Amino acid sequence: MKTTKFIAIALFTFVLTSCDKNIKTASIKDNSNKVVVKEEKHDYSDIPSANLYKHTVAHYDLGQFKIGVEKLKYLIKDRPDLIDSLNLNTLKAKFDSKLKLIKQKEDSIADLERKLRMPNATKNMRVVKKKDFDIYVDNSSPKFDSKETFHIYYTKNKSGVVELHLKIKYIDTDWLNIESFMVTVDQLDYDFSGDVVKTETHGKKKYKEETLDKIIDTEKELLLLETIANGQTAKAVYIGKSTYKEREITKQQQIAFRNVIDAYLFTIKQNMTQLKQHYASQLK
Repeated sequence: MKTTKFIAIALFTFVLTSCDKNIKTASIKDNSNKVVVKEEKHDYSDIPSANLYKHTVAHYDLGQFKIGVEKLKYLIKDRPDLIDSLNLNTLKAKFDSKLKLIKQKEDSIADLERKLRMPNATKNMRVVKKKDFDIYVDNSSPKFDSKETFHIYYTKNKSGVVELHLKIKYIDTDWLNIESFMVTVDQLDYDFSGDVVKTETHGKKKYKEETLDKIIDTEKELLLLETIANGQTAKAVYIGKSTYKEREITKQQQIAFRNVIDAYLFTIKQNMTQLKQHYASQLK
């Protein structure tokens, strides 16, 4: 009887483990069509409500607004009966106001830093001359097309038209059959897709190459690239038909993203200035 029970438990454990593995693999594909917020859960249940309220007030007085509002949100959710008696919504509004001011200040500083960087941005670029257009790519990006890569670049044709591109190349000995991509930046997932070109190298050991070369032509896509450039942590996920591969986005790659975006925006600004000067001269 004991042996039978042991076998039953072992089989049940194996089934649970197998299901868990399948769920983890499927979850990436399930989440690949939307932005997923991976909220870090904090448990303050071991702190009495009265003390937790004192914590939030102390955090506000000390200017520790992010941790303070986190504890306040927990208190509001855990003890809704205290909302009116302790004026928790009023306190939350004060936190939100302070956090909004901090965000505005951070955005202003980031905008000023970009304006200061932009005049020198093109100095970080390597220019590849083609027949009808030039390619501008960061000096740190791969010089040869045979390397696996995750980078951005922009082109400028003879008419002055500027286009920003995202290029991703995955190389392995087996096909991944990439269907879509996901980037995780500071615990937020962003998905995108595009036409993936599959090629195979020649020689004794044939490598499979899967390449996305996508024109960035919307504000949403540009914002994603800026998010990648400015994130604390970032990684890319290449989602295939039956599995996926992860690649870390290094700090050097993030700096390259920032350099190219700065140079791209500066080039567009120059184009607009030249265009205005041209039309102004025509009106004289």
